[in-house]
Amino acid sequence: MQDSYRCDEGMLPRALEVDNIACYKLVADMHYKTRIQAIVTYCSHIEGRKVKKEFARNMRLMREQFLQVNIEHY
Repeated sequence: MQDSYRCDEGMLPRALEVDNIACYKLVADMHYKTRIQAIVTYCSHIEGRKVKKEFARNMRLMREQFLQVNIEHY
């Protein structure tokens, strides 16, 4: 089910501002979560060790390591 909403008179600029802020946060969260999942997947499939997401948050991969991970399949 999809809901649709209509802005009140004169509220469109404010609604667009709120949408812009919300979208910025969603994209930033998406990049963060993808980075964490890439680390977990890399450690699991390439290095053969299990890493929990709580530990993956403090880890970093090099560009070459990121390129070895194919997120689309996981």
